[in-house]
Amino acid sequence: MSNAMNTGINFSGKRIVIVDDDTVSRIFLRELLTPSGAELIFLRNGYELIKYLETNPEPNLILIDVKLPDADGVELAAQVMVSRPGLKVIAETAYAIDGLDDKCQKYGLKGCIYKPINKDEFIKLLLKVVE
Repeated sequence: MSNAMNTGINFSGKRIVIVDDDTVSRIFLRELLTPSGAELIFLRNGYELIKYLETNPEPNLILIDVKLPDADGVELAAQVMVSRPGLKVIAETAYAIDGLDDKCQKYGLKGCIYKPINKDEFIKLLLKVVE
């Protein structure tokens, strides 16, 4: 956890929604992002994301797993962004999927991170997207 505190990022007042059903990924992201001061909301599937967005303020960022139990994360993000064009979304995946970066770009996502997540690359992308 001490590595997380050395990131130097300050997302106080920012809300980040993380949609991922993988426990290990959720723990990693919690340890990495908690010291940033961001409000972190963890959801497990596409249904929970839709319900969350219906009743809560728009987050500053959504991190969404590409392969959710009930949805393709990139396509779900694209659908959500139709009614929320300013929404910032980054996809994450543990799979090597041909054309995924192009698909993310086509649908307006801000990037795609591959697991295992490289902490430095991830933080660089977060700073670019959230600030």
